[in-house]
Formats: sequence, C-alpha cells, structure tokens
Amino acid sequence: MSMDLYKIFSSKIPVALSDFDPRNRKLITFLNPNSYVLASERGDLFENFDWIAPDGILLVFTLNLLRATKYKIRRFSCDMTSIVPYVFNVAIENKLSVFFLGADADSLNQSVNVFKNNFKELNIIGYRNGYFTDITERQSIINNIVYLNPAIVFVGMGVILQETMALDLKKSGFRGAIYTCGGFLHQTKREINFYPTFIDKLNLRFFYRVFKEDGFFKRSIRTYPMFCYLMILRGIHKL
Repeated sequence: MSMDLYKIFSSKIPVALSDFDPRNRKLITFLNPNSYVLASERGDLFENFDWIAPDGILLVFTLNLLRATKYKIRRFSCDMTSIVPYVFNVAIENKLSVFFLGADADSLNQSVNVFKNNFKELNIIGYRNGYFTDITERQSIINNIVYLNPAIVFVGMGVILQETMALDLKKSGFRGAIYTCGGFLHQTKREINFYPTFIDKLNLRFFYRVFKEDGFFKRSIRTYPMFCYLMILRGIHKL
C-alpha cells in the first residue's frame, strides 16, 4: 500500500527561502496540484527528501486552509520567480559548481546559454539532457555526475522520473544539493524570465502556462479535479 503522501508532504514543507541554501546539501523537490496527483501513489519516494516545497497558489491556499502546518505556508517554485535566483547567487558568492540534468538536448543547450548570459559568474561544470537509451546509459550519466562532484544539481525530468533520478544520485554517492525543477530547463530556453512581471505579481502563472505550453491544459483538466477531490477527502478526514 502506498504511503500517505499528504502526511509526508506536510512534514517536510520549508518555512523560508534560506531553507534552500545549497550549502546545506539538501535533497529538495516540489509539488504542484498536477504533480501531487501523479505522486499520490508513490509516497515512498518522497519520504526520502529533506524538503518538499508547495509550488502553486492553489496548493498553498489548500494546505493553509487545511492547516497542514503550524506556520503559514508560502509558495516556493524552482524557477526564476522564486528560489532559482537565490540559489544561483549563493552559488556565485561561494564559488559552488552547478550541473543541469533534464529537458531535451536542444532546449537544454539554449537554456544553459541563457543562464550563462544572465549569470556570467555561475560555474556551470556540466549539463546533459534527460533522455537515455537504456539503464546502462542512465547509470553512466549518474556515475559521471558523481565523478564531477558539482555542489549543486538541478534535475528537470518530470514528476517521479526526476525524484527517482535524484534519489539514485544520492545512492550512488553524490553528496551535494539536489533540486528537482520540472519544466524549468525547458521554460528558460528563450529568455531568463518565462513569466512577464505582471503575470507573476498577479499570480496568473497557471493561466499563462495554459497559453504558452502545449499540452499543459490537457494535463491539468485530467489532474486538477482529482487534486480537489483528494483535498476534499483530506478535509473531511480532519473534521
């Protein structure tokens, strides 16, 4: 039987931006309503993370409504509207190296160039797309990352795949900080800020993604109703 994702999630929600400091070498992932549904049957994976951050205003609102923690929950996302500038700047100030893993090869190459142009002092020691021909190639990439020993790894491969990769990196001996980042490595392929400023300030990121990302709306109409259902059940259970 799957472990209770809600209980695991609510026990690992970060409080402040400083919780994402890469010098702490934490294993960190993020959940939004879509990924929460997809992850709901794999609570065992998420139990092994140090922090599980709530990504999305709907999720934050629901968790606060259910009083999932004793403190007010904030939105944290692995993108330029939230934690990434903080992590990049800490990396630059402390000369920490970074490795990016995920997305398709073309998108990743473009995104890395965007990072280099906007964070010129960021020490990017490697990057690799998130597609593998077989298990042997996948393990070879893991071994290479462990050998390179970056201080920070960003993994953007989609929920479950990226969490599994993060855990396998740790099991293979990696001792740095790991952040799963979903579609971040794809979103930044053209410019550093995927969301216009007013979209971010008005918390309209969901609707902007519907407009900009192919397939996002189709995924959402399958998973968001289920997310609401799961949260209603949780609310009833707490009464």
